[in-house]
Amino acid sequence: WEKTLSYISESVEKGLVVQRQWLYLENIFQGDDIRKQLPDEAKRFATITEEFQTISSKMFQAKTAVKATHLRAPPFLLNRFNRMDERLELIQRALEIYLETKRQLFPRFYFISNDDMLEILGNAKRPDLVQTHLKKLFDNLYKLELKRVGKTLNRWQGSGMYSDDGEFVEFQQVLYIDGPSERWLRQVEEYMFTVMKELLKLTRRSLKKLIGNREKWIFLWPGQMVLTTAQIQWTTECTRSLIHCNMVDQKKPLRKLKRKQIKVLSKL
Repeated sequence: WEKTLSYISESVEKGLVVQRQWLYLENIFQGDDIRKQLPDEAKRFATITEEFQTISSKMFQAKTAVKATHLRAPPFLLNRFNRMDERLELIQRALEIYLETKRQLFPRFYFISNDDMLEILGNAKRPDLVQTHLKKLFDNLYKLELKRVGKTLNRWQGSGMYSDDGEFVEFQQVLYIDGPSERWLRQVEEYMFTVMKELLKLTRRSLKKLIGNREKWIFLWPGQMVLTTAQIQWTTECTRSLIHCNMVDQKKPLRKLKRKQIKVLSKL
């Protein structure tokens, strides 16, 4: 009995390990994109699924733990579960290699879990479903301004981006969302860099014109650009004052700048 109970325990534990791995992979291989990308692994998983369903069905019909684990002479069931576990491990490893290649193409994927990444890859043609993951990939990018285009409305295009607090920045040109997720997400990144770089130039130029009216200037440009420009301006003025102090050998220029900065801050 001790030997029997030990075998029952071992078989059930290994069966649960296989079940957990199978459930995780089943969720992944339901997606068409993954099956196309990993056809050999998809076939292997289908074979394991068939075998696992047959065994678990027979175990269920057996009614008792002893009969369920002794479908044939021990260690038949345990050996079957061990082989399944090894084959599922190989599929898992192939999946990890596949995800690693995607992460190398778009390094921001390193910041998210495998589950999130698989959901993004599986919804490459549905950017509206990928939206929920954008804030995990980009700092404070809440969503894109999307709309369906084409005669059958099966294509998507993006015209801008929203921050978490609702601030909107329009792209310099329309982004046509097509192809694998990592490709169009890389385009989103490029469009973001381009528009922010241009906006920073405009924000700095605008501050020079409205240097005496900062409270108006603040509301004309995106928050990130305002903060960056204000820091550049502060550093420039401080550096200039320090050079001036050195030239005249007095602290007067620095005191003058301090009064000016306090006045600006008080107003803001």
